[in-house]
Amino acid sequence: MAHILGFGHYLPEGKITNEMLEAEFGLAAGWIVSMSGIKERRIAAPDETVEVLAHRAALNCLERTGLQAADLGGIIVGTGTPSRQFPGVSAGLQRRLGVQDIPAFDIHLASVGGLFAFAAAVDLCPRYGPILAVGAERMTEIMAREPRAKETAILFGDGAGACVVSAGEGALEVVDIRVQSDATFADALHMEFGGTLQMEGRTVVLQANRKLQAAVSDLVEKNGLAVADVDLFLFHQANLNLLRQVGRALQIPEDKVFVNLDRYGNTSAASLLIAASEAQDAGRIRSGAAVVMAAFGAGMSWGAALLRRK
Repeated sequence: MAHILGFGHYLPEGKITNEMLEAEFGLAAGWIVSMSGIKERRIAAPDETVEVLAHRAALNCLERTGLQAADLGGIIVGTGTPSRQFPGVSAGLQRRLGVQDIPAFDIHLASVGGLFAFAAAVDLCPRYGPILAVGAERMTEIMAREPRAKETAILFGDGAGACVVSAGEGALEVVDIRVQSDATFADALHMEFGGTLQMEGRTVVLQANRKLQAAVSDLVEKNGLAVADVDLFLFHQANLNLLRQVGRALQIPEDKVFVNLDRYGNTSAASLLIAASEAQDAGRIRSGAAVVMAAFGAGMSWGAALLRRK
């Protein structure tokens, strides 16, 4: 049995507003909100590399859990925007934390990378001890590359989220988790070396809708629950219209779906852990609550986790 010791996150101070993007692309006022639900997104400062973002989220998480970096048994980073081909963001994070002789590696998956890092941490913590799982992205750097397309430029922001997973009993139990991949539609969401993001929007939304519904339904049914028994849903913060489609299909009341993408945009692999951290800060993960985390992204890959707060 594994449990989450705590969450953490970091958002840079810089902002890209809808007004800025609407002026750049000649869009009507309100078009971006109607298409995505996003009002603004964060942009990292020039010296805030993805490693810096990951480090600040990790420090925030460690502070909240009362742990020292030396207490960690491993580091896993989910990202789609590493600063270099290798070694990964995890190597820079390990160096910044000043810890040695523990495994540190990346899971190179945009959007769903944070969930996959968390899933790997759940499996590895019994062997290695507390595992730091981080999702970190600097998506605005990718979006700045030419040719810019309004369909993707309006969506993405920068940030990082983190959690520490440990074996044994704890206040926030990981009841079950499952991740999956299917490369049939992998080319619908991809990025070449040195290129910008390529996305077939309709295909991605259709697949995300189907896969997220199935992942949530299968997870709760497997654990003897109904969707109505879940108190809070934490989804990858991709697009508000997509979240509403999934919610309606599963008959989830809107007040049970945590949303922060209006303030941060789609932070890719970071979004799920940022959402979990903010939900905890807001008191949304209350005693006795059943919580579902679910994400979808590059690969195409997806998954869901069931948590229980004691």
